[in-house]
Amino acid sequence: MNGRGAFYLIRILLLAFFALSLPVHADVGDAAKLKTILLDGKPVSLDQLKGKVVMVNFWATWCPTCRAEMPQWQKFYDAYKDKGFVLIALSIDEDEKELRSVAKERGFTFPIAWRFDDKTDDNFGDIIATPTLYVVDKAGKVAWTKRGRVTYAQLQEVIEPLLKN
Repeated sequence: MNGRGAFYLIRILLLAFFALSLPVHADVGDAAKLKTILLDGKPVSLDQLKGKVVMVNFWATWCPTCRAEMPQWQKFYDAYKDKGFVLIALSIDEDEKELRSVAKERGFTFPIAWRFDDKTDDNFGDIIATPTLYVVDKAGKVAWTKRGRVTYAQLQEVIEPLLKN
């Protein structure tokens, strides 16, 4: 094998090694795991929410797409919370004080948690972009996931059939 072939072989082996060492994360069909403390101090876990459809929305106060979407998530939450739907907005902000300030300023009433409070335990893996959204069905399994912008209508298409099951 020449030097160039050895270079490519080493590169492939390194890529395979790093791919295998990436954290495992919940995917469609997998059981979802989330245990956290909400900003209001109440503990919440997906285990206690079985029988409900849960949207776990990873977001950040500095994310322009998140800032644009959050008012529609408030409307969606208000429209579906009495129908068996729960929204947990899980912030990946570094500054909890800023998170609390933005949540209060914008009047969000849905449950919000801060992922970096050392009280959060989940299997959603590294969040590499915001927003990242997971929908968990009544049995506690990931039914749908999406990174990036999601419209109210798109969410309705996903949530409504799950609420009927």
